[in-house]
Amino acid sequence: MRKSGRTPLLRAKKIEKALGIEEIYLKLEGANPSGHKYDRIAEVLVRDAIATGFKEILVDGSYCYIQSVMLFAKIEELGVKVPLFKQEKWKLSRLDKSNLFDLRDKKDAFTRLQLRDIAEKNNMYLMCEWNLNNIISHLVLEDMMKECLERMDFKVDTITLQLGYGYTLSSVYSGLIKSWVDEELSDMPQLLCGSSPAWQEVLDQYANKMNIGKMESKLIENNENNSEKKDLQLSEKHSDIASSIMKIIMETRVEMIGIEEDELKQAVTMLKELEGVMISRKEAYAMAAFIKKTKQGLLSNGKHLIILNDARSEIEVCEIKSFSDKSKEDLIEMTRTWLATYNDSVGETVDAIEKAMKEGFLLIAKRNGEEQGICIVVSMGFKRFIPTYHLAYIGVKPGNKGRGVASELIGRAIELTDGNLSLHVDLDNKRAKNLYRKMGFNHVYDRMIYNHPNE
Repeated sequence: MRKSGRTPLLRAKKIEKALGIEEIYLKLEGANPSGHKYDRIAEVLVRDAIATGFKEILVDGSYCYIQSVMLFAKIEELGVKVPLFKQEKWKLSRLDKSNLFDLRDKKDAFTRLQLRDIAEKNNMYLMCEWNLNNIISHLVLEDMMKECLERMDFKVDTITLQLGYGYTLSSVYSGLIKSWVDEELSDMPQLLCGSSPAWQEVLDQYANKMNIGKMESKLIENNENNSEKKDLQLSEKHSDIASSIMKIIMETRVEMIGIEEDELKQAVTMLKELEGVMISRKEAYAMAAFIKKTKQGLLSNGKHLIILNDARSEIEVCEIKSFSDKSKEDLIEMTRTWLATYNDSVGETVDAIEKAMKEGFLLIAKRNGEEQGICIVVSMGFKRFIPTYHLAYIGVKPGNKGRGVASELIGRAIELTDGNLSLHVDLDNKRAKNLYRKMGFNHVYDRMIYNHPNE
């Protein structure tokens, strides 16, 4: 079962109210194992490395990307090497020296093609962040787009994301086209993309160099800072990458939105204070772009999706190891209150809690120290007949719909049981069934209980 994906899609009601927009949905990719969207790609590429017979990976890119690759390579027991070029002191300080492939003796004009040659010469699988416009990466991120569209009933007016190297943008566009061709999506959403002014200058320089003028996509800039912008040298590496990104921008007809540092800070603050969502400043371009366009009065009501690369709900999952950590009475009250529509008796709830404390475990989800959800898992005592563990109850405090509380609890339960876990779900509870399927559960059999005639 894949460990990445299945991330929360949060309805941001407080941000809706603050911005005066009808419906806003946040895709929280920080809920992936290493905390980034990169996990979706890294996990599948590592599997591809294994399938093609490689024992070692050569990876280069941002620190977050390298960390994601290292995580899944370690799980699969593959070696990892990271090229160390001149003027890359950050790799020396942030990565283990045993993982570094020292290339500091190479010339400054070292190209990606030469890096590929080094990988081939040393029989290493190459995974460069700037070279992810491949079939595997596209399929993985198209799957993310499909996941969002299904949960939004294939009705979305705008999709806002971060530029980066362009592979997410091209994948999202491909996923939209596929859904449109399959007649699942009646109208194509408007694509919006936030990026740094530095990248925009590189792209503009490339456009001038190729005599194709400025980007056809509308570029929203902060004119107050235009006079302060410095000229950038379009290096060989930037020229190559800019060429690829320019092609993607033209094909997708995305609207580019330039974001300044103060706008990133505003986006980070709004997400944290209004929705309890944590995001790094460097990955807040999509949120900042949406806020900027909204405040300019250029977005109408409708359904809007914002893809956030490393955003996560501010939720902590804790294990309750004894009734001294949390009293039995409190646990019963939480379970009964947060599963108000469930028909089990108090006695059944007490039995499950007591058994979980002795032969199983209890999990509590918290946000800012406040309890938001509970999960009760009991051991059934079997090794092979049925799954060893059974998820007896899971309840979420009202007001947390779509915030990833249940997903965090279930994900932790899967980790603690190594996936040897079953659960029951009401036949009419379609929402719960959809969540469980996305978390990796399958419908195997129906539970039937004897109705005693004397009861």
